[in-house]
Amino acid sequence: MRSTPPALGLITAALAVAATSGLVGLGSPASAAEPTTTRERGIVIECTGTIKGKPVYTSLYENDTVRNTIQIVIGDDDHQVGGGRDTDRDFRHGRKVSGALKVAGSRALVEGTARKVGGRLAVHEEHDDAGQHITIDGFHRRLATDLTLSWKGASAPLTCDNAFVYDLQVTKESTV
Repeated sequence: MRSTPPALGLITAALAVAATSGLVGLGSPASAAEPTTTRERGIVIECTGTIKGKPVYTSLYENDTVRNTIQIVIGDDDHQVGGGRDTDRDFRHGRKVSGALKVAGSRALVEGTARKVGGRLAVHEEHDDAGQHITIDGFHRRLATDLTLSWKGASAPLTCDNAFVYDLQVTKESTV
């Protein structure tokens, strides 16, 4: 569990998604002669805030080729609660966003809106991981968000500097 929220910029967050994408499908690596290419689309929404006087980190990650992931962490290093889970449910439907998770026995709910803003940002990355050379090309587009976290009878606004949609072509080739 993370003790402090990541302070990633949009490009760094893009690389985080790329790295996550690179781990998908490790159970069936491509043969040396046959690279595989998939198209991966989804969202990354990472937020911070304060609820009941405690720092908060939330993450909603969607990828149309794997299960989606929600994470919520409340508190600091001395007393921290939270967790994460995978789900087949999407968190974003049009402009509406919603994701829930049990935290310390109570339902924690991230909800509100997210809309695409600005132009597309080109993404390109190449790296080696688990016996594969992975090349990622595509686009990100920033999301403007208005989200809150509700937990144990309190609600708090979230700041989501790392929020974007992505559309990537991921090519994997065996290096072994």
